[in-house]
Amino acid sequence: MRLSIAIACLLAILSVHDKLSIADTVPPPHPFTAPINQLLHLYIPDKVEFCGEPVPLTKEDVTERLDTELVVIMGNPIDATLWFKRAPRYFPMIERLTRQMGLPEDLKYVALIESNLRADAVSSAGATGPWQFMEATGASCNLENTPWRDDRRQWELATKAALKHLADLRATFGSWALALAAYNAGSARISKDMDVQSEKDFYGLKLPRETERYVLRAIAAKLIMENPAAYGIDLKGARLYEPECTDVVTLDIQNETIPVWVLAHAAGISYRGFIQLNPWIVNSYIPRGGYDFTVPAKALQHFKDAVSAWEYSHPEAKWHEPAETKIKITKKDAPKRKNKVATVYHVKKGDTINGIARQYGIKTNELCKLNGISKKRPIRPGQKLKIRKEL
Repeated sequence: MRLSIAIACLLAILSVHDKLSIADTVPPPHPFTAPINQLLHLYIPDKVEFCGEPVPLTKEDVTERLDTELVVIMGNPIDATLWFKRAPRYFPMIERLTRQMGLPEDLKYVALIESNLRADAVSSAGATGPWQFMEATGASCNLENTPWRDDRRQWELATKAALKHLADLRATFGSWALALAAYNAGSARISKDMDVQSEKDFYGLKLPRETERYVLRAIAAKLIMENPAAYGIDLKGARLYEPECTDVVTLDIQNETIPVWVLAHAAGISYRGFIQLNPWIVNSYIPRGGYDFTVPAKALQHFKDAVSAWEYSHPEAKWHEPAETKIKITKKDAPKRKNKVATVYHVKKGDTINGIARQYGIKTNELCKLNGISKKRPIRPGQKLKIRKEL
């Protein structure tokens, strides 16, 4: 009898112990499970359009791919936070240009996902500016890139070039989704994959993962930006970056060169502030020529007068060669002699038209015109090119 009671007690104790052990292995509800619950129920409308074209949510895995991009964006919302902060400053300009060019306003989301709306963004591959132009593509879109300026960083010039480029891609491929894919991967890659796969629709193509995600990320960005409340985003009282009150002044630099700090002081702002307004400036000095500078609105006339006064008092200002390059822009006596002569350059292996133009401080179009060639056609080693230099 006692043995039976002892065994029963032992079994009871073991049962309780087992229950406690099981309970100990199950963690309590974690306070951070709520965001995961939100990511599991992200809003996707029944109908989605991008650039006026329907997104085929009923086709195979399109909804899943779109949902994945929403999860990625909302799961690590730093980018999206900066999108909302910077959009009030830059979207109005992009929207104005899309209206002027008769293009869909949704194209602004390309700049959003390309650079997080940063003019100084540079990718590991060398793509630069808010629209992330590679050097060759920028050159084909007439964006100058010299030792002192990079038009890929100039908001309006780069935006106009990107919109025109996207419009050309749309005309080539027949849809905006394919145009965005070609903007990311290149026209040749998209054309080749369309032929090999016998597909005419972006959503049916098997493309590089980056390109497939690129288009869906732009669509996801649009959904979030246009309906933030549906994603739990409250903009009431948010600290957003408003447009700056500025003017654009066209100025002809008469001296051989002028330091950028002189321009900044003439505008009444710091060096850093001046570069933020003019991110296309990539050197501490700017050579003779005509430029469009962005300055605070109230500083427009003072800027002109101050620059003119500085040039008058510093007629012998010389070009300072950039530390990171061996390019010699002009000879020492440039301010005294302004005649132009032609010299001959022998093309070497690896040379490009853009690179030779930068080497001698001239425009690519001028070099092509002088030699009767097209910048779209490759040059060959041993070829002779006339170079026009200012002496």
